[in-house]
Order: sequence, then C-alpha cells, then structure tokens
Amino acid sequence: MFEQGEPLPAKKIKGLQELVLTKESPSTAHVCLPAPSSPCQGDNSTEKRDLKKRSLKRKAGDSQDSQNEKRFKTENNNEERGDYVRAKFREKYVELRKLGEGGYGTVFAGYRVYDELPVAIKHIQKTHDILMHKEKKGKQMPLEVAIMLKLRAKTTRSPEQSAILSMLDWYDMGEELIVVMERPMPAEDLFNYIQNHKGRITMNDAKIMIKQLLKTITYLQKAKIFHRDIKPSNILIETRSKVPKLYLIDFGLSCFVEGGHFRIFAGTFCHIPPEFKTQGFYTAGPTTVWQVGLVLYEILHQEQFVTRKYLSNELKINTSLSEKCREFLTKCLAIDPKERPTVEDLLHHQWLTEEDTQIKTEKSCILRNTHPSGLEPSTL
Repeated sequence: MFEQGEPLPAKKIKGLQELVLTKESPSTAHVCLPAPSSPCQGDNSTEKRDLKKRSLKRKAGDSQDSQNEKRFKTENNNEERGDYVRAKFREKYVELRKLGEGGYGTVFAGYRVYDELPVAIKHIQKTHDILMHKEKKGKQMPLEVAIMLKLRAKTTRSPEQSAILSMLDWYDMGEELIVVMERPMPAEDLFNYIQNHKGRITMNDAKIMIKQLLKTITYLQKAKIFHRDIKPSNILIETRSKVPKLYLIDFGLSCFVEGGHFRIFAGTFCHIPPEFKTQGFYTAGPTTVWQVGLVLYEILHQEQFVTRKYLSNELKINTSLSEKCREFLTKCLAIDPKERPTVEDLLHHQWLTEEDTQIKTEKSCILRNTHPSGLEPSTL
C-alpha cells in the first residue's frame, strides 16, 4: 500500500468506507478487585478492611502511573515520528508564499527540489474533524487523500481527468497533514479571473469553461465522487493560452457517494441549495447542477451569487442574454431539484452545442458588474 511521502503508485483504490476522525479517548486505569472473602470475625475486622482499601488504592495509583508513562512514551514517539516525516518533506520540497486559506487548511506555493517542478502545498490542521476512509484491510487514511489516490489510479489521463490536478505526495506530521499537488503555471482561480477580466470574458469563453467543468463532473460521477463545493474560488484557470484551461481543485469536502440523501450540509453556506432549507436534505446530482449554475451566473454577471438573494429576487438573470443561455442558466438554478437537468443533459443543451459567430454579440452578452463593492469572495 502507498505510504506517505513516497511516490504514488498508479493502482486502483477500492473498498473505502467513510469515517470521522476523532480524538482518542483517554486511557483509564482498570483495577481488578480480589474475590470477596468470608466475613471477618473479631475486633480487628475494621482494621483489615482499611488495610485492603489502602492496598487497592496503591494498586490503582501504580496502574495509573503505568498508563501515564505509556501515554508519555507514545506522545514522544509520535513527536519524533512527526519530526522525521517533516524532515523528509523538507528534503523533497521547498515551501514559498501563501496562496490562499480556507476553513480546513492553508495552501502555499512551492517547488520540488530535484527538478524545480511548481507545486501547491496544502496544510490541513488536525484540530478540525477530518473525514477518514477505511480500507478492507482496516487501514485508515484521510478521505481527501483516498479520493485523490482514486482519481490518480488510471495510468492514462483523459481530457476530463487532466482537469483535476494530481496529488504528488502526502505526509502525516502528527498535528497536521500535508498534501502536495501539481500547480499549473501561470494560473489564477476563477474568482480572480472574473475580476481581472471584467467585460472581456466572451460568451464563447464562458461556454468553453462550462463545457470543461461539466466533463470533469461527469468523470467524477463515474468515479462516484461528490465534490460538494464547486464555486469560482475552487476552479483554476490556466492563463498561458488564448483558450481558458480549467482545473477543479480543493477536494477537502468531497466524499464517495452511492446515492441517497445528505442531511448535514458541507460546502459554502451562501451557495446552499434551496431544497436543504425546505426539505432538510440534498442529493449529489441536483446539488452539483445547482453549483454549475452559480458558477455560470458569476461568470456572466460578475456578481457574487447568494442563494438567499436569488430566492428573494434580489439577483436576477440578465435579460440581455440569449434565450438559450437564459434557459440553460434557469434550468440549473431551478428551485425544485427535480426540475434540474442532469449533467449529461446539460452537455447536450443547445446553448453549448450551437456555434457562436458574432464576437460583438458575445461580448455584449456579458453583464458588467455594477455592484459598488465588486465581486466578493465566498465565505463559509
């Protein structure tokens, strides 16, 4: 099995079950009481009982001391192992500036020492509850790591798979996890890309990005993976070519899914699907389509999408968009999850399959942001 800090084998990861990592319960001293003796006769019975009580207390104290000593040795061993793993990480990678920070971790730029390959280094603090997976043989690993291993399992990378950055290494430092990922250069997240290209994102570019996103989601669905937090800040755009190249990132909240409902929301709260508020649960497929809709909304309107504002009609779809584009976006953002199309349906929607020929029309379809504060980052 793959060990942390070693090159990842390209093999299939199977039989994983989701668990939640919790802190280990403190050890307790167990005192075995002797079998009760026959009732004592005579004046010294009270003294004998007191002697037995004192003896039991001494045994309990000795047992507790032994447990404390074992725990202290274990903590020291864990600390020494953490130092060793950290040294191995520093031999292989150099960490540079901070790229971003989220609810579950901080990401830094860096590079691999032997070939100067640009990497992204994610630190995940174990102070948070970390979802874990358990293999058939009983070995556990962080859920995010298990998902990245499964996504990397195929030996050949399809265009859809290439839109997901590969995990290069992972390290368990004891107090934190470190996950090392590919980092395309130059690139920026879609949130910043929208801000930096106000009025210059063509309708054709929007279609290209949404097509790539839908194809990537199709690949994830075949692997039975639910991202749960698709939004502009979790999408990278490689900027070295004229055609935008999209990457879906941050699988920290993702999970394996076999169907059924989710009754605990995981994701960006301002993007929460309306059915969670009305029904108390949500499902993977319709929620993912809702998230595709909010991504497209922000691309076209250059304004942050907030579910509450959309439901109260504070946010409206721009009427200057083409009829087919409005239809596509309206279906994605249908209030009733049963009315939302599947990802496969969206890929065959006429808005994505028709050809755009008039550049002026494309540019005029993008609504310029008139919000005084501009596009604000999404927050949990």
